Amino acid sequence: METISYPRFTIVKDNFYNNPLKVYKEARHAEYYEPKYYTGFRSRNVYHEPRVKFKLEKLLGIKITRWDTDPDEENGVFYQAFSAGAKQERPGVHSDSPYNDITVVIYLTPGLPFDCGTSLWMHKQTGLCDPPMVEDARRLKIKIADLREQFETESKKRNKWVEIDRIGYRFNRMVAYPSGALHSATNHHGGTIKDVRLYQTFRIGVGWNTFSNVA
Repeated sequence: METISYPRFTIVKDNFYNNPLKVYKEARHAEYYEPKYYTGFRSRNVYHEPRVKFKLEKLLGIKITRWDTDPDEENGVFYQAFSAGAKQERPGVHSDSPYNDITVVIYLTPGLPFDCGTSLWMHKQTGLCDPPMVEDARRLKIKIADLREQFETESKKRNKWVEIDRIGYRFNRMVAYPSGALHSATNHHGGTIKDVRLYQTFRIGVGWNTFSNVA
């Protein structure tokens, strides 16, 4: 069973892409679908600019040990996140898997409000900021299956959570955090491709023993 062995951090870097409007155009014209068992509209293909892996290693201060090119692994795919219209959805608190990866998000729609960024959360009842593990269930005297089901059921009920960090939205901003950290979009935006919250996600495997970005 997977265990949690990452440090807690957020890394923010503005002006990630040298030509962000080019990437925004790629995102707008990508083909999207809604994967089975997952929320959100994901592009069918990845987008990797030349040397983007090297750029991420430099900014994150860590060695990338797994760099996927299969779109199902979400390393370099685009996402649409609507707040209105037929495709609207409410952001749900969740973690990404594998937990010990790093998740990187690049905001791609120009001009969206600052509150369309990313929030990190603590579950109010249990005090957990990371996915529930067996030891957590033992401490809380609840079956691990029931605890995970509770997190899933309450994922979109904001009154069940405490926001512990928020990274504001800025066009072409990079945000990175451990994939297991409980997080969500702060808010989605828009009802059409012209004003939807478009972003790119990189999901990368890393060598934590090489991490040099946390004091």
